[in-house]
Amino acid sequence: MKRILSCLAVTGCLVLLLAACKFPQFGAATPDNDTVATMVAQTLTALAQPAQHTPLPSPTSPTLVPPTHTRTPTQPPTGTMGPTITQIPSLIPTETVKPTNTPIPAPGIIAGAILGYPYGSLPSLAIVAFGQEPPYYYSWLITGTGATYFTMSSEYLIPGHFQVVAYDASGRTGGCTVIALVISKQTVNCDITNWGGGYPAKPSDVPNP
Repeated sequence: MKRILSCLAVTGCLVLLLAACKFPQFGAATPDNDTVATMVAQTLTALAQPAQHTPLPSPTSPTLVPPTHTRTPTQPPTGTMGPTITQIPSLIPTETVKPTNTPIPAPGIIAGAILGYPYGSLPSLAIVAFGQEPPYYYSWLITGTGATYFTMSSEYLIPGHFQVVAYDASGRTGGCTVIALVISKQTVNCDITNWGGGYPAKPSDVPNP
């Protein structure tokens, strides 16, 4: 379209030029026919030449760099899982074994005569039976003045061996010649006949006779 418009413009100029040649101008020299012919020939030659078009610089197309797709290695989705239930084996409750209360066996009885007191009239006496095995219980009683026989019964006279000792108010002692063997719910005989030393001291909580 642009080339057609250019040709029309050149043709118009040529017509105007030819018209100018035919109409003489006042005060100017009229060119001869050879000059005019030469000018027309040059004009036609110029028109015959293909128009030289300086190509417009093509817009720089952006260099398309193929997109680089970086593949992220597929990882299993990290989902919030439900709580992991660890089954704990049911433990059978262990009962605490309470200490076994060994029932105290029924006590026995010690009885015997009081003979041979060498220090005058028989006074009131404190008689103590000492246990010879753990827990070393002892039991006591106070006799009346002149009493020649005693009977001792107490919850502390549990089955076992006991040494029987008599104390007067002056601290003099006497005892049985044997160690009494107490049996549950039975009466064991122990006569106090041996007066002299060598016996254990009277416990502090036992009163004087």
